[in-house]
Amino acid sequence: MPVARGKSWTSSAKSKTVERAGLILACFSEAGPHLTLTELAAKLELNPSTVYRYIASLQAAGLLERDARQGGYRLGLRVIELAGIALNQIEARKHALDELDRLRDELNLLTNLAVLFEGDVLHLAHSAPKEVPRMYTTLGRRAVAHCTALGKVLLAHRPWEEVREIIRQCGWRPYTPKSIQSFERLQTELAEIRKRGYSLDREERRLGVGCIAAPVRERSGQVVAALSVSGALERLTKKTGEFSPQILRRVLEAANRVSFRLGYHGTAAYL
Repeated sequence: MPVARGKSWTSSAKSKTVERAGLILACFSEAGPHLTLTELAAKLELNPSTVYRYIASLQAAGLLERDARQGGYRLGLRVIELAGIALNQIEARKHALDELDRLRDELNLLTNLAVLFEGDVLHLAHSAPKEVPRMYTTLGRRAVAHCTALGKVLLAHRPWEEVREIIRQCGWRPYTPKSIQSFERLQTELAEIRKRGYSLDREERRLGVGCIAAPVRERSGQVVAALSVSGALERLTKKTGEFSPQILRRVLEAANRVSFRLGYHGTAAYL
């Protein structure tokens, strides 16, 4: 019996080690790409000496590296290698790349493909006109889902209780005064998105900027990603302030073609 208890303890200890190593990597973000040992220990509420042992193992694995110029640590090159492998395994992304480029060339607008991740929008691919600042086209960039057209079209196809739980856990986190900040408005808008087949963002993510997004479906009809175009609001709308039907149609056509390549042959939304 003592041997069995020892094996159980060893398994538990190994699980905790893997968990803590993962939590250390998860501390890094677009807003905090460089972190010191003290900062990591504070985020994890662990003793610095304990965190240092995990950091040493992650460095040996190439997942973290010492930042000699700024001090502290940053994600290692092995993370980039693994990210590339993960991206290339996402079928929606592989089938969307040509469509994103085609939309960019036809409309001269920023195009994006994204999925839901931990309640946020995670950008998997983009195609940008030359004038778009690179800071807006970072792969792996996250955004608050209900403040974006991409996120709203994805949330619209999730159970309402799941959406409510995301907001309860993460908060509203508005970007602009026009960002949604009530359950009533959000529920109404998500219902409208499901009905019409696309989502709109009128300065909810960034003042002066608009966005149109449509769902991408796989074989069973499940929404697995969202495709969008975005740019200065005046370029997406007519003089009346309504979004351009021509641009809406092109976004829907592109998303429907990606869905078809993923095996979805059901009824698609068209204008």
